[in-house]
Amino acid sequence: MSDAAIEDVLPVTPLQEGLYFEWLYRDGEQASYVLQDTLEFEGPLDADRLAGAATAVFARHPALRAGFWMRPRTGQLVQVVGKAAEPTLTTVDLTGAEAARRDTELRELLAGELRRRHDLAKPPLLRGVLVRLGPEHHVLALTYHHILLDGWSSSLLLKEIIDGYDRSLTPAEAAAAPNPYRAYGAWLASRDRAAAEAAWRDHLSGFRPGSRLAPGTAGNTALDARHLTRRMDRRATERLRALARADSLTLNTLVQTAWGLLLGRLRGSDDVVIGRTVGGRPAELPGSDSMIGMFANTVPARIRLDPDETLRELCGRLQREQSRLVRHEFMGLGAIQQLCGQRDLCDTGYAFQNLPGTARRPPDRDDGLRITPGGDNTPHYPLALMAFPDGEELTTRLTYAGSLFEEAVMEKVASALPLVLDRIAGDPHTRVGEVDDLDVVPLFRPVDEPARGRRDDGAELPQAKVAAALIGLLSEILDVPETRLGAEDDFFELGGGSLQAAHLSIQVRRTLGLELSVRQILDNPVIGDMARACTDAAPAPSRERRG
Repeated sequence: MSDAAIEDVLPVTPLQEGLYFEWLYRDGEQASYVLQDTLEFEGPLDADRLAGAATAVFARHPALRAGFWMRPRTGQLVQVVGKAAEPTLTTVDLTGAEAARRDTELRELLAGELRRRHDLAKPPLLRGVLVRLGPEHHVLALTYHHILLDGWSSSLLLKEIIDGYDRSLTPAEAAAAPNPYRAYGAWLASRDRAAAEAAWRDHLSGFRPGSRLAPGTAGNTALDARHLTRRMDRRATERLRALARADSLTLNTLVQTAWGLLLGRLRGSDDVVIGRTVGGRPAELPGSDSMIGMFANTVPARIRLDPDETLRELCGRLQREQSRLVRHEFMGLGAIQQLCGQRDLCDTGYAFQNLPGTARRPPDRDDGLRITPGGDNTPHYPLALMAFPDGEELTTRLTYAGSLFEEAVMEKVASALPLVLDRIAGDPHTRVGEVDDLDVVPLFRPVDEPARGRRDDGAELPQAKVAAALIGLLSEILDVPETRLGAEDDFFELGGGSLQAAHLSIQVRRTLGLELSVRQILDNPVIGDMARACTDAAPAPSRERRG
């Protein structure tokens, strides 16, 4: 992108950094962190007016025009906002298809949008399509890479489109700039990093991951996802709310406690860590609740299970521990793992959603138009739990990788969760050690051993010249003297992380003319093994220099 085409250059958030790394690691594979939100319209719809409203909203928000670049000299990742490259809305008319085929063609169309690959350096990373299924039946689908938007922002985006459809903006309103997303970058830069590092070290002190539920997996399992949804009835949900009010707890805390009890049983452990999604919108940043961009983050949530503690005491302690960490939740999961010397703190995810805007049940309208939200926002963990209030009922959705877990086991886990929640609400004085009727058994998997720096026969690693060149590059990237580096050294133990791996990959291609992908670096972290992987690959193809 030329300088003349650039409107702004912004720093990335911790989660964007992690998502960019995953994209590099997986070579932009299909459906990797690609999400989709839909609105189904039944009734009299002015499709042209809706398309105009969507296009106007797209134009208002610079964050939707962002692409992601790594600066070649420093390895710094930035988001580059173009003056053009606004998302566009295409229309598809399926009314010519046979009625019996329309739903099938719609599903295939939406699935095809999800499977399309993204090049994160080439915006727009959001695509819109308006599908006409009949005179009074339409579906609007927005498909985007998660690096662009969090769930709160996508909900705001849908709300703005509906508001724009209901009331055409005046020229002044259309030209008015939204709350500047770049202010969030300045807020991130002002955080006390040293205090955050100390807090996370203390929170994770003594934690030892004894087993993984899904060894050898990381990130995207969207193509293999299965979903199990359970809904607590109104009375059971009200019992939970009553306990929360009485003890100044949140529903989020209660669900996390139940999830921690189940994971403790699955892991056969009394100390578990989950990847918890947090909103990341600071109250002290004016207008942050109405900004569109990426604010969400994933942080480790540690749940220690003391058999002598009551369920009420466990809930209270968990909430107090997490409250002390709120101001430090800006740090990314990768940085926290590196800080604590852990490469894989968690392989399970958790999110409690209470989104604004287009609630899951939009209000009735006077124009006879019924709008139903939907979409595909599959978590990219081998095992993840999402909970959300749906009217007066609490709903949970367990997502798991079908190739890694047995359906019967996951059915038991999904069904046990509302039972545990009901136990917490109905008998909070029960001791943790007495909750023994979960009907799930440990799924023990051994921790994978890291690769070592020698072959099985003990011979020295080959490709000494390439290893020496890698040592020179790593010395510069990691700021470690070459004299301290050798073929036996481990990239992670030297302080390497995802962005350093991406930087090294770029420099190997540029200076050595060889291929060394981020995946190869992370799978072969010892320098000697890295050199062998590098030389086993075909030479990198020559590419024209970007202007």
